[in-house]
Amino acid sequence: MLLDSTITAGNIIEITTIILGMIVTFTVLRTTVAQLKIEVTEIKDDVRALNKVVIELAVTDRRLTAAEEDIRELRHGRGFIREALQGEWPK
Repeated sequence: MLLDSTITAGNIIEITTIILGMIVTFTVLRTTVAQLKIEVTEIKDDVRALNKVVIELAVTDRRLTAAEEDIRELRHGRGFIREALQGEWPK
């Protein structure tokens, strides 16, 4: 097997083009990854804020449910302190 050991201008241009292409690709990918990192950080912050809102909503829902239950009990006459009403309600 014989290898052609001559280097032409076309070979040099081809090698230079490939190396420049790799450098440009590396630079673009590096910039893109940096931007994605920033966006992921922002998304994490948004998710944390949403998590706080969901927790507050759950607490509010529990409080509302407890208030509704108290109202239901009051409608059935449970929950009054009858002695403090000074005879307004017969015993």
